[in-house]
Amino acid sequence: MSSKVLKIGQITDIHIGEDENLVQGIDVRKNFLTALNSESMKDIDLLVLSGDLANENAEPGAYRYIAEQLKGVKCPVCIIPGNHDSLDVMVKFFDMPVKNGKCYFRYDLEGKSMFFLDSAIGEVSRDQLDWLEEEVPKVDGEVILFMHHPPCFCGHKFMDLHYHLRNMVEVQQVLSKFKNLKHVFCGHYHSEHQMKFSHIHVHAAPPTQMQIDADRPYFKLKSTEPGWQVIYWGDSVKTEVHY
Repeated sequence: MSSKVLKIGQITDIHIGEDENLVQGIDVRKNFLTALNSESMKDIDLLVLSGDLANENAEPGAYRYIAEQLKGVKCPVCIIPGNHDSLDVMVKFFDMPVKNGKCYFRYDLEGKSMFFLDSAIGEVSRDQLDWLEEEVPKVDGEVILFMHHPPCFCGHKFMDLHYHLRNMVEVQQVLSKFKNLKHVFCGHYHSEHQMKFSHIHVHAAPPTQMQIDADRPYFKLKSTEPGWQVIYWGDSVKTEVHY
């Protein structure tokens, strides 16, 4: 039995703009702070920002603002880019490992191993999958994986249709090989989802920016309230979604 239960806070799809102006009529900075400072995020061991930190065009002001807020965070922070981000700009503000022009890495904490992939271009590059095939088997115990795009369809009519992960089949073929990988955490879909393929549970966290109606094949705003996810990882993995 492991003695330590890791508590991981996941914030995704923050969509901060260049300045304090509202983004699509939404106070995205306030929404981000609501998640970051919520009671549920107290005493986390790790904070993960899983992509789309900036709103549309990798606004430097967005990263500057988030970096400023993270100064008050006591635990380690892991960050991956989303499709609205630019790694070239992000690395000026955050400590992000870059290999072959992508941000992917393994992070170990309290004897547990987490893997992070870069799907910012809408797919996961072959070199990342090759790296994963080499690295995951080196870990004896269970591992978890973070990526921006869900590696499966989620039953979100709008996002599945227009913005799904392009090389989903290839990614699933690789992930399915790992018996010690049972949980993948992502964002991107602007909606909370729990799905499964093979033996793997996929947890799509809701965004802080805005929730999109999953029941419509066209864009329909569901809510402007922020959401986020908290992961408890001991002998098993449990998640809580908060709004």
